[in-house]
Amino acid sequence: MKIKGVDFSIKKICCLILYYGFATHLPDSYSSVFGNVSNRLRVFLCKRIFLKCGSIRTINRKVSFGSGRRIEMGDESGIGANTQIPSDTIIGKNVMLSRKCFILDRNHRFDRVDIPINDQGFKEAKQTIIEDDCWVGMNTLFTPGRRVRKGTIIAMGSVVTKDFPEYSIVGGNPAKLIKSRLNEENSHSH
Repeated sequence: MKIKGVDFSIKKICCLILYYGFATHLPDSYSSVFGNVSNRLRVFLCKRIFLKCGSIRTINRKVSFGSGRRIEMGDESGIGANTQIPSDTIIGKNVMLSRKCFILDRNHRFDRVDIPINDQGFKEAKQTIIEDDCWVGMNTLFTPGRRVRKGTIIAMGSVVTKDFPEYSIVGGNPAKLIKSRLNEENSHSH
């Protein structure tokens, strides 16, 4: 079956229905009661939905990823509860994406003043890439098209509107460079 130029198999459609209709509502992955089983089921389904999928640690409850048709996720990465990511996102290896993170892929157009903003449509969608070994704090918002470089830490509650170098620690609204993780103390490990 083709939807908007994308080939969907019956298996993938069934996995999407099971994920959004059932698995996303199961207990938190870290719950002492059924948490491990709930997480395993969500991971099982996402491995059949995403374009590429490594050995995932966590897909917590109420994670929304659209159709997931072009999501890539590397080994040992996890997505926290109530996180929303567009279906054209790349998440590297060993990434911790905390609870309530929002990745936007496009914005409204607003260049004309002769018609209402809600009648102007959307700008072109942009892909977000989170490289390996990143930690994204809770309640972080990404504007469209961000590239989070390897080893970056993003503080809780940040609004990421631009890209930063590898091994940065960033935070704030808008996010600013706090410091580099590459300093004299740990530079010998790179």
